[in-house]
Amino acid sequence: MNERPLYVEWLKKYRDKPLIKVLTGLRRVGKSKVFELYIDFLRQSGVPSEDIVAINFEDMDNAALKEKASLYRYVASKVRPGKRLYVFLDEIQAVPDFEEVVDSLLLKEGLDIYITGSNARFLSSEIATVLTGRYVEINVLPLSFQEYCSHYGTSGKDRRDLFRDYYTYGAMPGLTLFDLGSKEQEEYIASVYKTIIEKDVLKRNSKASKALVEGILGFLMSNVGSLTSPKRMSDYINSNTMKVAYGTVASYLDTLEDCYFVYKADRFDLAGKEYLQLINKYYVTDFGFKNYLLGNRTLEIQEILENLVYLELRRRRYKIATGKIGGREVDFVLKDLAGETKYVQVAVTVTDQDKLAQELRPLKETKDNYPKFIITLDEFFAPDHDGIRTINALDFLLGQEL
Repeated sequence: MNERPLYVEWLKKYRDKPLIKVLTGLRRVGKSKVFELYIDFLRQSGVPSEDIVAINFEDMDNAALKEKASLYRYVASKVRPGKRLYVFLDEIQAVPDFEEVVDSLLLKEGLDIYITGSNARFLSSEIATVLTGRYVEINVLPLSFQEYCSHYGTSGKDRRDLFRDYYTYGAMPGLTLFDLGSKEQEEYIASVYKTIIEKDVLKRNSKASKALVEGILGFLMSNVGSLTSPKRMSDYINSNTMKVAYGTVASYLDTLEDCYFVYKADRFDLAGKEYLQLINKYYVTDFGFKNYLLGNRTLEIQEILENLVYLELRRRRYKIATGKIGGREVDFVLKDLAGETKYVQVAVTVTDQDKLAQELRPLKETKDNYPKFIITLDEFFAPDHDGIRTINALDFLLGQEL
């Protein structure tokens, strides 16, 4: 995959601003590629190579720079009077106390700093305190459907066939190096999965059980978009495979969230205007991992569609919760960057009048004037129901705005 326009354009907007630009996301999701593309842009815009410092801490050649003082001295030595230095620190969480280095470098005149990390804890509360008000963050996700189609769109397939491939094989950027459905693709996704589990999950929990981690993942992937909790997961695992404490499941689940393998959507009570703590929904970052773990076990298209809409909403930088209104559910309660609220229902089809009424009911019961939408795979539909707009899901995934 040669282009990641969303993320490159985001970096361009913050170029030369006195803020640390932070890219977070799952391993192999394309953060390093985004850096490469952006560095190419800098060079094309006239920045000489000697004014660009790029360090990937997964590269053994850079092992000596994992000591904070050494890293600071190395970068500081590249500063040229009167010149701007662009500094890229990839997988910076490998450097203990890296925040002290970044904070000190930010004080120097003429440095523009960019960092990536594959673990949410590298922006933990302690680090955020040191860097408070001095960084901006964007979460990098697998290929959007729009990016996927730009790569495979010359294959002669229509967009519905491309959509089926998209959720069947997954959208990790490295998959585009191989033929769709090939053994090489299977081996690639297996390799990425094992790397994440070993480096970001098991390594962080010295007593962690791989079987238990995979049991939790299997449960989550089989129940995408369903209301659940660590207690329900532990009850399920205890009744089916092994004995495990609730606290252990909760700890492993936190780790899976921290490495961006899954995302949690908090639940919001629209009547009480408060977040509910005990039960949430979880969504997987890429369906290729689901196929690796669960084999031919299929998900309902409703679960797949809801998950993909969730990921697309994250790409568009919405803050996302799931909604509760009385005994009914609103799939997504959104706040955009300007703080505007929107509601979204996701349904495979609303051609049946009873199904349409079911999807409309919780939106009508919110009793407010915020924009409301139904996203559906239907190609033919009434576009408006008393102010509630209907949008085709593939149009939405290909860029249509809410």
